[in-house]
Amino acid sequence: MVRLVDRYFAREFVPPFFFSMIALTCILLMNELFRLIDLFVRKGLPMLVVGQILIYTLPLIVSYTAPMAILVAIIMTYGRAAQDNEILALKTGGLSFRSIMRVPFAITLALTLFLVFFNNYLLPEANHRVRNLMMDVTRKRPAVRLPEGIFTSEFPGYTIYIGEKDERMSTIRDVTIYDARDGMLITAPHGELRSFEEENIVRFTLYDGELHQLVDSAKYQKTRFDKQTLNMQLNTDLVRKEREHRNENELTIGGLERMIEENKGKIAQLRGEIDEIGNAALSDYRRGDTAAIDRARFEIERRIKTMDGTSRKLSRYQIAYYKKFSLAFACIVFAMIGAPLGYLFRRGGIAGILIGVLLFSSYYILVIAGEEFADRRNFPAFWGMWLPNFILLGIGIYMFMVAEFDRSPLRRLFK
Repeated sequence: MVRLVDRYFAREFVPPFFFSMIALTCILLMNELFRLIDLFVRKGLPMLVVGQILIYTLPLIVSYTAPMAILVAIIMTYGRAAQDNEILALKTGGLSFRSIMRVPFAITLALTLFLVFFNNYLLPEANHRVRNLMMDVTRKRPAVRLPEGIFTSEFPGYTIYIGEKDERMSTIRDVTIYDARDGMLITAPHGELRSFEEENIVRFTLYDGELHQLVDSAKYQKTRFDKQTLNMQLNTDLVRKEREHRNENELTIGGLERMIEENKGKIAQLRGEIDEIGNAALSDYRRGDTAAIDRARFEIERRIKTMDGTSRKLSRYQIAYYKKFSLAFACIVFAMIGAPLGYLFRRGGIAGILIGVLLFSSYYILVIAGEEFADRRNFPAFWGMWLPNFILLGIGIYMFMVAEFDRSPLRRLFK
């Protein structure tokens, strides 16, 4: 009888899973599809390139829709079975709820292991290729996109850091631009970023900022300004390039571990350099070199900026590392919470789909919040990525115990 039940629930679980997988992937692809159509129609991008972007984007969407499809399918399966009193009949015949959900849970476990492999090898490569392609498109079109919170060298001779930006208003905040040609550091609390398609120029307009420059090895110059304008030339030819550099979303587990250790080492080195510069400046000041403090302040501020950027990069590498496992483990969490939820709620079909989408939306909001806290507020990356799983897993274990032993007042609430 047990084998018959296993085959039955396997047949009931697999079709809704694939249906949910395809439907949810198509829904999430719609937003990306509209953007790609805009690139094709308004930007004049070749259809072949648009198709490649779509294909390379698909693995990222699948990494989210697979756990969501597990949740929807298992709620639909057990909700319908409970609604038709099939689970009640099986439990009356001596089967436990644990044995009833054995096969779907085994399928979920296999999918979890596959997603760990998928997130570690296939997804980073797809992310790397789509970023390369989008960077080529960005260089072709003046609508350049500079990322927030990290130093970039998109323009030759310049290193740019933007803390925050609002693309709709074309405003930027916490701006740092290092001009390597003149050895000049430009900082500003706010400004504007605009592109001029006809002239192939991106214009930075900075307000209430400062210019920092070492005139020679002994003189430091700081100049305040109310408004400063920088024009940077863009290349509008679509040239396909293969870039070796990979960001946190394009690395495997081994690559992320190396980058985490490397950035920890950089932070420790910068802290040591700051201590050395401060001690040397105090010694020079005691010997009568009054300009030593200003020179040291410039060097320390530059290293603090670099250390802040490195700390942000470290957090993002740690987030990406834990995210590879937490998103895959979410499949087990959803199986643990979805089966008893369907059984207790006694609803399948459209109701099961709506419950699954609502529950996954709550989980996704928690993941986004955890990622935001870990990225910007020094919240531990491990807890930012794993806390949503632990919260739902605790709820799932409790609901499983209710479904297993039928000994909870919550049973009455779902009738």
